[in-house]
Amino acid sequence: MARTKPLPRSERILRGREINRGIERTRKTDDVKNINIGLMDVDSAIMYYFTQVIKPTVKDNGEEIKVPVLYANAERWASIQRKGNIRDKNNQLITPAIVFKRTSIAKDDTIAIDSVDANDPKNFYFFQQKYSKENRYDQFSAKNNLMPTKEFYQVAVPKYITMNYEAIIFTTLIEQMNSIVEKINWSGGSYWGEPNKFKFKSGITAFTDASEFEDERIIKNTFDLSMKGYLVPYSFDNIVNTQKEYSDRIGLELGVE
Repeated sequence: MARTKPLPRSERILRGREINRGIERTRKTDDVKNINIGLMDVDSAIMYYFTQVIKPTVKDNGEEIKVPVLYANAERWASIQRKGNIRDKNNQLITPAIVFKRTSIAKDDTIAIDSVDANDPKNFYFFQQKYSKENRYDQFSAKNNLMPTKEFYQVAVPKYITMNYEAIIFTTLIEQMNSIVEKINWSGGSYWGEPNKFKFKSGITAFTDASEFEDERIIKNTFDLSMKGYLVPYSFDNIVNTQKEYSDRIGLELGVE
């Protein structure tokens, strides 16, 4: 059987795109971080806002007690649903406490943005780096009156989503529950997240009383929390979503000089 002759490098196709070595630029010499927003960033924003901003506390016997906030994995959440409470490894009831779990992820139809082709996105944000090593002063640049080069980084437009969470509050007294609900309800509609990091708009629906009394008295309240967020994976099909460009290339793409 005759062997197929390989195509020349200039004619090879990679993931539906022609290979152009002129736009392949190394990122080893810069310290710009690749932009990446994942599901854990939204989870972390909720945890930070609960513990550092809302700071839920209750009073018990004249003492102010900090309410622990826990993210429930599948095993812990199943145990809570089965037993109706949360306990430690010694089977001791944990109260007060706040437990939350991500329940669903849906596309945000209010911001309809489509990348058309995930392997080759068409929508980008461009960010300019204030300093470029390409503009270092030398005699050649001074004598030839060379224009300074502007260094840009392009990032694919994120996918806008709505992430839904279910949360449960456990306390011993109704007065303790009231103080926690008041603080959480006051924070609904705010942008949750750490300072100088990505933030996500929160939304809180009605609180539902699910109090129980079996062997021990437990005041329990549930509520649904939604977060308007966005996702940008670090890479897709081995292509990093943060690419480096220079002003001459940007000008050609945008049709300017």
